[in-house]
Parts: sequence; structure tokens; C-alpha cells
Amino acid sequence: MKRIYIFALLLFLAAALPSCRKDAPELMNPGEIELSQTPSQVFKTFWHGMNNSYGFWDIDPTDWDRVYDEYLPLFEALDGTDPETEEEAAELFGTMQTLFTQICGKLIDHHLSISFYPESEYKFTVSPASLDIRARDYFHDAIIGNIISTCIEANRQAGRIEEFVQGRYEVEGDSDNMAAISYKIDGVIYLRFSGFAFQGVLQKDPGGTVEQVLRNYQRMLLETPDIKGVIIDVRDNGGGYLADMQEVLAPMIDTDLLIGYTRVKEGLGRLDYGPWVPCILSPAENHRKVEAPIVVLANLNSVSMSEMTCMAVSALPNGCVVGERTYGGTGPLAGDYKFAYSGAWENSAVSVYGSTAVMKDARGKIHEGVGIVPHIEVLQTPEVEAEMRSGVDPQLERALEYIRTGK
Repeated sequence: MKRIYIFALLLFLAAALPSCRKDAPELMNPGEIELSQTPSQVFKTFWHGMNNSYGFWDIDPTDWDRVYDEYLPLFEALDGTDPETEEEAAELFGTMQTLFTQICGKLIDHHLSISFYPESEYKFTVSPASLDIRARDYFHDAIIGNIISTCIEANRQAGRIEEFVQGRYEVEGDSDNMAAISYKIDGVIYLRFSGFAFQGVLQKDPGGTVEQVLRNYQRMLLETPDIKGVIIDVRDNGGGYLADMQEVLAPMIDTDLLIGYTRVKEGLGRLDYGPWVPCILSPAENHRKVEAPIVVLANLNSVSMSEMTCMAVSALPNGCVVGERTYGGTGPLAGDYKFAYSGAWENSAVSVYGSTAVMKDARGKIHEGVGIVPHIEVLQTPEVEAEMRSGVDPQLERALEYIRTGK
């Protein structure tokens, strides 16, 4: 982990040094460009900004040069449009939205969200990930948090659950809001949390119910005489702090664990990438090597840190992922354009939010735009959701079966 932060600091310092931007205006920070709002100017600003800041051009299937040649004339044809009514304006912006959706629809960065005319009443947003996710044949909404309580209560009534602690941190407008729960089920240690926000909540609400959940989980890891297995449930978990891995996984290892590698851009050119830097997880101060099966429960809506957790556990000889192929948004979010020539940037016409880095797993595989394929697939079908509403969690039960049988 320290290697990443040191490398990132060097990049930050390098970005602060004088560069040749004045000699190459097309390579300027797109957030610093002053432009008028004609459709073709917006297109060119967006195209150049993505050309210089997007971190996935060496693996993305989109032909960005063809996009420029094919779509610039279409936007130039809109330049002469002078809408006089709201209906005509809506039609113009609708046409632009269609064109930009065609352009961006196959981009693989699944953190990428692009808003055009962000301060206008005609603002529209393109999310390649949403287009991809909704097209998958196993698409479903994120509803686990709404129905899992029925399963938990049924298992408590059946006497399967012990050492139960649940908690919630909820403050209006706080991005660290989360719910968490830990217990043993059939003797297996179980932790579920709605987001990777432990780092923030521990600072804001020390000793609160969320910390109690976390400490209960860590206590069970350290004090259970013969651990049967561990389940980390990140279904519908949208990610959060990388540092949370130190609280969730580090207590279960006794040596450094190679999770994967990250790469950022080192320059303004399309393919100006830096070297791959190892991402290492070190054991927690209070740790115990867990040799029993460690399972991550994940689904379609497991994103970012949830997927990094899948990568980390998959790097363990006793690790397994159960559930569905995940979202595919594995790129870390470490800063803005000035931090690493990538990530977030905006100007008066375009606002881009995207990954600052590319990540590959310990085996060298990049999962961006695809997701983590589980070792054991259990799809969240309408039938499975119906079972959960009746008190049975088929994905959890399959994880428990794997822990009992090894298959």
C-alpha cells in the first residue's frame, strides 16, 4: 500500500512542474479550457479531454480516432441550429445526447459518468456502465438491503445465529452513511456492510454501533478456537475507502498479500502510462492467519472496493467468490486530473468523473468493464429474491455449503 502512495506523491509533484502546455494547447487540462457552447466545440473539447485523460485506451475497444472523423461533421451540422422555442431546444439537446451516447456507450471505465452542459436546464448524463449493466441478461435492482432482514430474522428464530451485533451510521448528507452486521451462522463468521466507509465512521462516530459491529467481527476472528469459515457479504455494496481492507481482510493474514497492480498516466499523451505498481496488503497489528475457507458473497451491484475485495480473497489459497459476475468498476479513484492526468475534470460544457488508475489482479487480469466472475455462480433471479422474501437466502446457503464440503 505504501508503494502506491509514494508513487502517487511523485506523480502529484511532477504534475505541479512547468510543462509544454503553451506549445501544445490540445494537450491542456480540459478543465482549464475556455470555450463557447456550440455543439462542435463541446464535442472537440470532450474528445481531446478524453484523448488525454482516459486511462484505458490501450485496452478499450473504442476507436477514438474514428469517433472524431465520424462524429465531428455531425456536430458541426448542429452548429447552425438556433432553437427559438423550448421544444426546439429540447430536440437539439436530445440529438446531442443520442450522439454522445453512441460515442461513449462501449467505453469500459465503469466508474465513468459524463455530464454535458452541467449548469444548464438541459443537462444530460451518459453512463457507459449503466448501459452495460442494464443490457446484461441477469440484470436486477439493488434490493438485498431491503429484504435480507427477513432472512436474518428467520435464521435467528431457527437458532442458527449467535454473537449477533448490528449497527448503522446515518447523518443527513454524509457520504459515509452505512449499515453493518456481524454474527456467526452455523458457526461460520459472517460480516455484511452496505459500503466501505469504516474509515470515515470510526473517526466520526467512535464507539458507535458500526464500530461495535466491526470489533465483534474482529474479536470472533481472533478468539474463535476453531474457525469453520468466514463470509464477507458485499452484495449491493458500492465501494468506498481502500483503507477499509485493513479492517476487513488484514486481520486474517500473517504475511503480506499481493492484491494486484495499479497503473496511472504519467503524461498528457494518449498512451503515456506509468509502470504497474504492486498493491500490497500487510497484516493488521492484531491478526490471526485464517486457514479455513474465506468466501466473498458478491453480485451484479458489487462495485469498486467490493470487487477489489473479491480480487484479494481470490489471491488466497483458501479464498472463494460466490454469487454473480460483478459490476466491473475496479479502477481506483485517487484524485483529479492534476493528480495523475486522469480521473475527474470539468469545464463549463462537460463534467467527467472517471477512474484515476487501472487495476489488474495478482494474476495480471484486468476486470474493468467485465467484472469479477465468481468461482461458484448463484444468480439473483426473481425466484431467488422470492425465497429471500420468505426467509431463505440461497446465495448465503450456497456459501455455507461450500465451507462445509469444499465444493
